[in-house]
Amino acid sequence: MLALSAAPSSAIWESNNGQTTGTVKILKTGEFTYAKGATVKCPNIAEVKAQWQIQGAGQIKEQQKITTKGPHLQIQVKEWGKCEATVGTNKLPAKVGECDFQLVQQAGVFKATGGVSKQPCVIKAEPCQIQVPIGMEKTQNSGTGINVGLKEVVLSNVGKNQLDVANVTSGGEGQLGEGIFAQSTSGNPLCPLAASSGTGSLTGLEFEAEEVKAV
Repeated sequence: MLALSAAPSSAIWESNNGQTTGTVKILKTGEFTYAKGATVKCPNIAEVKAQWQIQGAGQIKEQQKITTKGPHLQIQVKEWGKCEATVGTNKLPAKVGECDFQLVQQAGVFKATGGVSKQPCVIKAEPCQIQVPIGMEKTQNSGTGINVGLKEVVLSNVGKNQLDVANVTSGGEGQLGEGIFAQSTSGNPLCPLAASSGTGSLTGLEFEAEEVKAV
């Protein structure tokens, strides 16, 4: 259910067909865990709609130049399909809003860190709501900070496509420690999560980005 700023040591992404945007096929949606007591799954992969976009350098909270070769790969999940949340002992239908993740490939290894870009990622499972805020770098282009520099995504180029496996459990430096920073924001007293903040993880997300490679 997670985009990034380029650290000086980052490598690049390159389109294989001269296009700046392409299709992302979700193979497994994985599971998002909020440390305060909730998990979210979106298992209907046929309903998930996503695309990639290569962008140039810049801060994670800014719109960067769209290009065919650059340091940032945006993974934009427009629709997650039908989802389910487990809050305590309760299973609830959930709706996940559009989420944008920016990947930054690390130099010398076929791995990338990630962060949340463009807008917060919002999960609604009445009476609860969880928000994963947009990344905030400690300093410009540092690749570290809240929901920035999250580890990690393992990359592999297969033919003209790129297969990625995300197990994000660390990185993202903030006051609450490493991991994905999230907040319970419903304000509804019936939500057992109450008003809280904590760190979480996104594990088991696998996707195939068509016609783009990690260089």
